[in-house]
Amino acid sequence: MIVYHGTTAYRARRIAAEGFLPRKPSRRVWFAEARAYALGRAKTQAKRARDTAVVLTCDIDLPQMRKVLGKRKVFHSGGVIAIKAPVPVNVLRSHPGYPGYADQPSAPEDLAAWINDVLGLKPYKGVDKRHPGLDRLSRWVVNRMTSQPNSKIRPKQLLGMARRWLPEFFESVQIDLETMRARRSVATIEVEVELPPEPADPREDQALDCLVSDKPARRARGLALLAELADPDLFDWCVMFLGDEAEVKIAALHTMLSCDEVEAGVILPFASSEDKGIRAAATAALARHGGEGAADWFVQGLKDPEPCVRVETARQLDVLDPAEHKDVFELALCDPNPEIRRRADKLAVGKGLASSW
Repeated sequence: MIVYHGTTAYRARRIAAEGFLPRKPSRRVWFAEARAYALGRAKTQAKRARDTAVVLTCDIDLPQMRKVLGKRKVFHSGGVIAIKAPVPVNVLRSHPGYPGYADQPSAPEDLAAWINDVLGLKPYKGVDKRHPGLDRLSRWVVNRMTSQPNSKIRPKQLLGMARRWLPEFFESVQIDLETMRARRSVATIEVEVELPPEPADPREDQALDCLVSDKPARRARGLALLAELADPDLFDWCVMFLGDEAEVKIAALHTMLSCDEVEAGVILPFASSEDKGIRAAATAALARHGGEGAADWFVQGLKDPEPCVRVETARQLDVLDPAEHKDVFELALCDPNPEIRRRADKLAVGKGLASSW
């Protein structure tokens, strides 16, 4: 089965070397049947990391994975796949950075990220991109790439040069040259950098049991449980159920209100649904997470002929500044529905907007 994984250029290089490893706080590796969806997730990650978006093409045998890992660790619905285990590199159909030097860090900031990753250090505790040793290392990498374009710099060799020009970061540190991971030693005791995984919340199993239920109300309950858990992959879970029955679809759209980030393009088709419940939930989600275009969704929602759409939209007004979006609040303050007027009036008090009631 051909699927896609959205990520950043830096992570893509690591995946090509190590395979897909669940990253904290998520404990799963996510794939999508639609390349467009994977690209949207890649762009979100790249914006956060100030990197380039990359979409990897993969070929995954889901039945075999379920057989090996168990059904509970391989979840597939709505064109989205979640695997609660590492996924081997051999599923890749596209290999980022090969052949040549496309994956070779050379700029100081890229080299800093590579070294900090090897050492298991957060950027604020690790090598700073302005470190003078990084400038020397960067010039060495560029010179090597220019003088020997057909000879790849091996990680062990790059590590040796990093030790030479940034020695203070490698004191009392042992590097496993097979995994390129650090272990720090205190006296004669070695301490692993990686901390033991946190135990899973038992409600997660309850949520998964609900999500595979034949009853729509149970599937909707599963999404609500994941929202209570503040699951780091909540939006991806919601997307899985956008093709479900109306009751579950509405629950998925409502749950997106609790997400930290969403892909607006995924929600957009539901904002024009003939089903007023679906339209209300989608419009509210777009109003809450619409960014610079949020005000337009508020206007559309508050002009909808159906009261439930206007009410759902008005419940998101707290994300707007009344002084900056007077037109939106004026619509709400003039609405025939008293709940909408009360909500808008409470938020607009002291902002120079007069209530109509």
